Amino acid sequence: MIDLLIQQLANGLALGMCYALVALGLTLVFGVLHVINFAHGEFYMLGGASVALLSSKAGVPYGYACVAAILIVCVVAWVVDLVAVKPVLEKKDGITTVLLTTFAISLLLEHGALGFIGPAPIRVDGLEGSLEVGKILMTWQRVLVIVVGIVLLCGIELILRKTLLGKRIRGVAQSAHAARVVGIRIDAIKTITFVGAAATAALAGSLLTPIVLFTPVMGQHIVISAFVIVVIGGMGNVSGAVICGLLLGAVESLSSVFLPQELAAAAIYALLLLTLLVRPQGLFAKGRR
Repeated sequence: MIDLLIQQLANGLALGMCYALVALGLTLVFGVLHVINFAHGEFYMLGGASVALLSSKAGVPYGYACVAAILIVCVVAWVVDLVAVKPVLEKKDGITTVLLTTFAISLLLEHGALGFIGPAPIRVDGLEGSLEVGKILMTWQRVLVIVVGIVLLCGIELILRKTLLGKRIRGVAQSAHAARVVGIRIDAIKTITFVGAAATAALAGSLLTPIVLFTPVMGQHIVISAFVIVVIGGMGNVSGAVICGLLLGAVESLSSVFLPQELAAAAIYALLLLTLLVRPQGLFAKGRR
C-alpha cells in the first residue's frame, strides 16, 4: 500500500508541475493586467494540439514539435492581446469586458479545434522508456515534465527578481500609474506578460499531452483547476500558484486511490469554498509581490 501511495505521489508531482505552470501564467496575467483570462486554458490546449499535429501527423520529432508549439501559441496569444484584450482594457469597464472577450476567444479556439481536428483523442509519443527507483517506476516523459518545470519555474523567479524586465513587471503589477511616471512602457510590459503566460501554458500542454492524450476539450479541465489554484494560493501571488499547483496534483493523484474521480474533484472544490469563506484573500496572500 505504501509503495502504491509513493507511486501515485510521484505521478501526481508531474501533473502538479503542469498545474503550477498553467496557474503561474494565469496569476501573472491577473497580477499585471488585473484581469482574468478565460482563454488561458485554450493556450494549453493549443500547445497540445500543435504537438499532436506536428509530431503524430507530420512526423516532426517531439522536441522540435514542442518548440514550434510554444512559438505558435505565442503568436496566437499576441493576436488575442492585440484584438481582444488591449483595446478593451482602454475602454470604460474594460476589466469586466475582458472577461467576456476572453471567454468568447476560448469558445472560438475550442470549437475551432473541434471542427479542424475532430473530437477523437490523439496519441503523442514523447520520451520512451522509464526510470525505476526501488519499486517506484516513472516514465521518462514524467521525469521530463518535472525537470523542465523546475528549470522554468526557477528561471521565471530569477527573471522577476534579478532582471530589469522582471523589475518592470513587478513595478507595473504594484502600480501602473507610478510605472508610467518613471518611463516604463506599460503596454509593452502587459503584452510581454500576456504572451509569456501563454507560452508557459503551451509548454505545459506540449509536455503533458504524451501522458494524457490530446483532446480539443482538454483546456476546460486545466483552466478550472488553475482557477482553483490561483484562488486558494492568492490572486496574483506567484509563490502561492506554484505551491498550490504542486499540492493539487499530489492530492488528485493520491485521492484517486481511495475515492472515485467525481468525489475527489468534489473534495477539491469543497476546499476552494472553505478557502473563500475562511480566508478569501488566499492562503499565501502575505507573500504577494
